[in-house]
Amino acid sequence: HALCDAMLFWLLSAPADSTKDATFSKLQSSLGDLSTNYKMKIPDLKVGTLDSLMTLAEDLERIDRNVESVVHRIEKELREFSEKVDLTIDGGPVERCLTSFQWDEAQFPVKYSLGDLVAMFQDIVARADEELKAKLMDYNQLKTALAQADRKTQGGLNTKSIVDVVKKQHVVDTEKFTSVFLAVPKFSVNEFLNQYEGWTDLTTEKGKLNGVVPRSALKVDEDQDFELHRVVVFRNVEDDFKAKCRENRLTVRDFAYAEGQAATDNAERAKLKTDTEKSGQQLSRWAKTAYAETFRAWMHLKAVRVFVESVLRYGLPANFQAMLVKPTRSGNEARIRQLLKQLYGHMASSDATEDKGGDDSSQKWFPYVSIDVKVFSISSD
Repeated sequence: HALCDAMLFWLLSAPADSTKDATFSKLQSSLGDLSTNYKMKIPDLKVGTLDSLMTLAEDLERIDRNVESVVHRIEKELREFSEKVDLTIDGGPVERCLTSFQWDEAQFPVKYSLGDLVAMFQDIVARADEELKAKLMDYNQLKTALAQADRKTQGGLNTKSIVDVVKKQHVVDTEKFTSVFLAVPKFSVNEFLNQYEGWTDLTTEKGKLNGVVPRSALKVDEDQDFELHRVVVFRNVEDDFKAKCRENRLTVRDFAYAEGQAATDNAERAKLKTDTEKSGQQLSRWAKTAYAETFRAWMHLKAVRVFVESVLRYGLPANFQAMLVKPTRSGNEARIRQLLKQLYGHMASSDATEDKGGDDSSQKWFPYVSIDVKVFSISSD
């Protein structure tokens, strides 16, 4: 039932009968309870030349698709921030923007040409799209940095940060000697302690010396699987000793002790957490406003589209009724299309072909103007 969940409307128009109201009443009685129907009031827009109208009509479908994709992308971000996001516009349900559509004369004066109005809608949406990309990039960078910082505090002694485990007294760091920190699997601790002293030699003028300070292995910490040991070695055999450790399947923890580093790291992580949350809240607040603005622009674009197609289809002066039809449930679509064909079929020219009514009417031709309006990008249940 994705179509009903996504809230699909058909924006139709038909020439006015004796009055526009009569056109709407005819549709109402014809469709009965198969759909919920609404009148859509379109103002008298500036028509311009027939050529400009035809050119615009060709562009409008593409522009409509682009605008829809931005509106739905902002909607998707809002849903990501909250499972149960209550999408509203001006405090009311989103679809009210459509079912109670009112042209915003203050923002989009009807004295402007159709091309200028469409450019205004596009401008609003393009700016929102740019801003969304920038804000998302900032937010995702923070999220990634926070995830990396968190990862350093997780896992075993073979992977996680040992900054808060190693204290000043564990470190020997002089001109000749340095400390090597190793994560030793618990099952090989005894083997390691019996062997490590003989792992490297230091060649001097007086012959070979042991490169490792005897009995310098010190257990610093342990977890379920590993013990963290510190070994003191001569500086010039440090690399050889580390290579030997790796040969023996021990994890060398490259580590330089810095006073107060643990506190600095914790403070940085706390700041990242706060910054990420703040950035997320700002993005969510911005997205709610941007969603309302872009959705309104999109509905005005739909109004222009139905106006342009109606004038091209039914001629001038513009005298038609725009109507919204919302199938009451999935599965009604084909039946509604049949009834609409009975109602408006006489307007088709003899060589026009009509597709059988299905769900996706965007690429089909009907004897009346029909434009899909898919309010939500996804099911809202």
